Amino acid sequence: MRRILPLSAVICLSASVSLAQGAAGSSGPMVITISKLDCSRVIRHTPAPDVAYKPGVDVHGRPVVSADTDPGREAFAKKVLPEVLEIPITINPLTYNKAKAANKNKAAAATAVANNTTAITNAKAQGTALNSQLSTLNSQKTALTTTYNSDTAALIANTGGAGATDPGLLRVRAARQQAIDSAYNTKLSSINSQITTTNTAIAANTATVSNLQAQDTTLRQQYTDTNMATEGTLAGLSGKGLDSTTMKVGVVKYDIARNTFTFNDEPMLSEDQRALAEACARRGVR
Repeated sequence: MRRILPLSAVICLSASVSLAQGAAGSSGPMVITISKLDCSRVIRHTPAPDVAYKPGVDVHGRPVVSADTDPGREAFAKKVLPEVLEIPITINPLTYNKAKAANKNKAAAATAVANNTTAITNAKAQGTALNSQLSTLNSQKTALTTTYNSDTAALIANTGGAGATDPGLLRVRAARQQAIDSAYNTKLSSINSQITTTNTAIAANTATVSNLQAQDTTLRQQYTDTNMATEGTLAGLSGKGLDSTTMKVGVVKYDIARNTFTFNDEPMLSEDQRALAEACARRGVR
């Protein structure tokens, strides 16, 4: 009975309403509703036989006196909890498709605005990170140049000063200066390359933010237009007096004693029950 899955999977997804109402208002998309309390009454854990509590016997299967000193408790529970829990499922067949389509368009427009807003936030955060990276690279470049100048000055001072004429000292100075220059140029080239890459990324990010912000204006206007169209569609359906039209889709029944589900008196397979349990779990019922 595969057709049951879509119904059972949405039973516990909406806010609580009375079971007598069965479905959400006809002005929106069809939503099958049931309260958390009702969900908790239809979803019951079934432990393995070797761990389940069995009244009247101990863990070895030997008879024992019941610890229940209140004989009226079971009778009271039966009064509070019915033997079969029935969940009627209804829709408004005249407004369902149009209302669903209108609300779907409105939701899609709202999602587009939200996604674009998130993209703007992320792009701005990336821009901040890139600018911080550029600042760090420029600081590294300044420090590298300072070190280079300091090392060069120290070398000159240690090899006879600026006016040195001794050939031996000048040869030592030239060799050491070449090593200093080589190390400096290698590091400087790497930093300059990173600065160029970062500046390119910053320019691209700036363009992205600008495009997203322009798109934000367009998307928000589209949402406003879609929202007005949706409200107009729903008001038109309501104005024709179609809100109160209902059609019964069926009834989900849960037999508490047998721990079984049926839909329109047809057994629900274990997959259907699992889908119902998962839907209820998403509503906070375990």
